[in-house]
Amino acid sequence: MATLVFLLTTIVLVILGPMALIKAAQRKRVKRELFTIIFLVSFYALIWLFFYIDSKYVTVPLGTDVCFDDWCASVTKIDIGSQNQFKLPAIAKDSLWIVLDVTMSNHARGIPQKPSEPRIHIIDDGGGYWAFSPIGQQALEKQSGQKIQLDQRLDLGQSLSTQLVYKIPATAKHPKVLIEEGPFITKLLFKDDQSVYTLVY
Repeated sequence: MATLVFLLTTIVLVILGPMALIKAAQRKRVKRELFTIIFLVSFYALIWLFFYIDSKYVTVPLGTDVCFDDWCASVTKIDIGSQNQFKLPAIAKDSLWIVLDVTMSNHARGIPQKPSEPRIHIIDDGGGYWAFSPIGQQALEKQSGQKIQLDQRLDLGQSLSTQLVYKIPATAKHPKVLIEEGPFITKLLFKDDQSVYTLVY
C-alpha cells in the first residue's frame, strides 16, 4: 500500500511538473499546478513523518527471517568481543569486534532472487550506525576464505550463509542488528516497524 501511494504521488508530480514548466514558458498562469504540487508534497511529507515517528524496532530471536518480498535474511549467530574464536586485529579497549553469521534465502515460488542493495548495520539507542569493518572482514577472510556477498543471486529455494565483521564502541547503548534492502529511494516510503536482533554483552 505504501509503495502504491508513493508511485501514484510520483506519477502525478511527474505529470504536473512538465505541465507547469511548459505553461510558464508560454507565459501562462501556473498557479493551480504549483498549488497542487506544493499540496501533494506537503501532504505526503506529513504522512511520512507520522509513520516515521510511529514506527519502532521490534526485537526478534536469532534465526528469524527478515523478508523483503521473496528475499529473506536472518542473523543466526552473534560472536561478541573476546567471545569470538576469530583472530581479528587488536583494537582499543573501548571497542568491540562483532562477527555475525547471516543466512540469505529465496522464498519465491518460481524465480531466482537477487536483492537490491542489501545491507546490515549495527545501530544503538544513541543514534550510532555502524557498517561492516573492511579491515576486520579482510582478517576474517584470510583465515577462513572469502565470504559470500549479501547481494548473491539465489536460485529457487536456495539458502546461502556468510559472515560479516563489525567494530563498534564498547559504550554503544543497547546495540541491535538491523537488516535493510532497497535503494535510497525506498527511504521515501512510509516507514514500518523494523525487526532487529539484540546484542547482549
